[in-house]
Amino acid sequence: MKKLLLTVVSIMFATTSFAQNALVASLSHGTTIKYFYGVTALKDAVDAAESGDIINLSEGIFGAANIDKAITLRGAGIDIESPTYINGEFSIEIPSTDTRQLTMEGITCQNKVTLKGSFNSPCFVKNQIQQIAGYDETDAVKNITIVNCKVLDGVGVKGTSSVFLVNSFSGDISRTETATVTATNCVLYTYVGSGRFDNAQLYNCILSAPYGSPESALSETCQAVNCVSTRVNGRYYGNIFHNGCINCVYDAQGIINNVETFELTDEAKESFKGADGTEVGIYGGMKPYNPTPSYPIITSLTADSQTDEDGGLNNVKVIVSNPK
Repeated sequence: MKKLLLTVVSIMFATTSFAQNALVASLSHGTTIKYFYGVTALKDAVDAAESGDIINLSEGIFGAANIDKAITLRGAGIDIESPTYINGEFSIEIPSTDTRQLTMEGITCQNKVTLKGSFNSPCFVKNQIQQIAGYDETDAVKNITIVNCKVLDGVGVKGTSSVFLVNSFSGDISRTETATVTATNCVLYTYVGSGRFDNAQLYNCILSAPYGSPESALSETCQAVNCVSTRVNGRYYGNIFHNGCINCVYDAQGIINNVETFELTDEAKESFKGADGTEVGIYGGMKPYNPTPSYPIITSLTADSQTDEDGGLNNVKVIVSNPK
């Protein structure tokens, strides 16, 4: 029974109570489970992990750690009373020969996350991240997927990297001309000049410029379909849609009901539809924004304060709830 409970903990770790409110990272490698404690728990777990392992973090604020292997990293969630935070900048650079996928979910990253090298298909789901940035012009990180996330200061890919934004919010998107961005049902706060939107494909998106009054249009190398530009806090936005854009609406005023959640007004939900008939922005499309983690959440975990000689917990009791 004890082994079963520990297995549950390793796969689905997000806790609102742990012995003496400790920061805990559980590392699952097959049927083997290890626990690490304190501010350095994430770094200790990453150092001990192998590609394909799962690291689960409790609520609380963990120190950052550079990631150099394709792990799955899970937290307690973002829009909850007791989230999981990573404090400090960190980089992700995985060997290009590693065919496994790096996945991060349910975590608030309070600083910049830098993607380096030429690995493939990192996936960010239901996170809040200050910024996702490329490192230099030699980068070729392909198929960067960002789903149901808030990237407050935006995405800045470089080199020949490619990024797919799905039902997410992103601040300023800055990148090189050779990188590509595809955004579906997103809210993008950004400028459009200086080539920042070259080679971009935008579908069912809302675009705004909260920090100025740009007059530039999207580059003609871009495609925008069923997109809407709007004003935030009364600032003016130029007519960004060039003649090649399809079914786009310029300067639709007052369509965002809440600038924190990006919910549309009831009238806007009916007036501005994507190609699939659902509303534009992050609550339409096939993956409407939902910050609840996709895995079951441990709402209570208690154990003896002393561990066994292998780092295992003694007398574990857990209560698990399914995501709603």
